[in-house]
Amino acid sequence: MNKTSIEVTAPAKLNLTFEVLGLLDDGYHEVRSLMAAIDLSDTLTFTFAPNREPAINIAIANNLGAIQKDSFPLGSDNLIAKAIRLYLSAIEKPISLKIDVSIVKKIPIGAGMAGGSANAAAALLAMNQYFKGELAWAQLLELGAKLGADVPFCLSGGLRVGTGRGDILSDKLSSENSLALVIAKPRNLSIATPWVYGAFDECPEIFHLAEKLRDRYMTDTLPCDFASQSLAQGNLVEALKAFGNDFEQVVFPHYQELKDIKQTFIKLGAMGCHMTGSGPTIFAVTADKEAAEKLKSDFYENYCQVNEIACATKYDPIDLWVVSTIECGAQVLEVKSES
Repeated sequence: MNKTSIEVTAPAKLNLTFEVLGLLDDGYHEVRSLMAAIDLSDTLTFTFAPNREPAINIAIANNLGAIQKDSFPLGSDNLIAKAIRLYLSAIEKPISLKIDVSIVKKIPIGAGMAGGSANAAAALLAMNQYFKGELAWAQLLELGAKLGADVPFCLSGGLRVGTGRGDILSDKLSSENSLALVIAKPRNLSIATPWVYGAFDECPEIFHLAEKLRDRYMTDTLPCDFASQSLAQGNLVEALKAFGNDFEQVVFPHYQELKDIKQTFIKLGAMGCHMTGSGPTIFAVTADKEAAEKLKSDFYENYCQVNEIACATKYDPIDLWVVSTIECGAQVLEVKSES
């Protein structure tokens, strides 16, 4: 039996700016966001073999811990399986395959960093590699949008503005330097995205990011444009004026811990700090990788350890990573064939 193994990397994403603009005709919310791919990635290995009956088997290759593993479906509802089926339905001559998927998962589950979408993007890329590029890039992006609003970005990566549901992407934007960041996520906390949108819709007064930028800095430039133009010029301090997230106003009152994390990062010297997407992950921006490592260490000492001692029985561990923005989305790393 001929087997082909394809290894793909699937980077996570952060929303450097995030605005909710209203409702679209289809009932989804219209958003505008400056999105960045980061070097926190899952690695997926797809093994293809001809088979009498089609089969998809998904397995986690590393230890996630009981809570995270329970939150990651391995059956037909997984976005990887959906992406595989969708791809096969889109090509002219699909064949019956047994596809085994092994995932080394580094992107935390339920973190608002598009881990599921990144996995779906990896699956589309692996399928197209196996079928020798049968679908054009534009077709892959269309399939991705059917799977989820973040999938087209996870295919494309880099620094881009997303509009519509977040699935209409600008061309890749230039940045003078990659950003160095510390990201923090309470390990056992996840926030349901539909709840966040519902709470946002019910909130009587929202001080939108665009209003904040206009009022504080006297500019009518859109936050995503202001930030991206400043980054292209190498002016991080100026870009940070436009970073932010409309959702913080409805999430923080219900999740005080996230507000505390943000305030602690700022007190410890972060240049800027915000929640990404619908949360609960918080990112802090630093001048460089060395400063990021120091901020991570200081945060652990001043927040994590203190809380652990004070609330030993209730303390929810906070996972921390030092990351950088990167230019790519999902990428094929290696292809192996054996008879």
